[in-house]
Amino acid sequence: MTTEERQELIDEAMLALKNCYPKDSKSSYAAAVLTDGGIYSAASYASNTGSLTLHGEQSTLAHAAAHGQGTIHVMVVVSTENLPAGEFTAPCHMCKQLLWESRLRSGVPMLIILANNHGETKDVYIDDLMPLPWPSKSI
Repeated sequence: MTTEERQELIDEAMLALKNCYPKDSKSSYAAAVLTDGGIYSAASYASNTGSLTLHGEQSTLAHAAAHGQGTIHVMVVVSTENLPAGEFTAPCHMCKQLLWESRLRSGVPMLIILANNHGETKDVYIDDLMPLPWPSKSI
């Protein structure tokens, strides 16, 4: 991935963050993915029940899949959380599980780029976020 592609992916995630629903959510989340077929992004869609909320990562995976793109090379995760410099919003455990399963299906290492509101980023591979995954790494 080039520096320009990386920045485009981050920019797309930040743009998607503006489309979270509802707009007045306390904390909103969005993501963008780089697939074999291009970049796809989406935002969280909150439900009053909480349990029906679609997370930004989930929405983005579904958006890419709806376009026939299941192989995810890179995902950028962003949020409206006001974190101190040097801190990042990571995918929740449900989203990590979906990302892990996607990575297993494709067989392609998946880079996760965490971007905060200070213009900082942190790179981590999904394999490193899932030290004891189910199903196991040996599958």
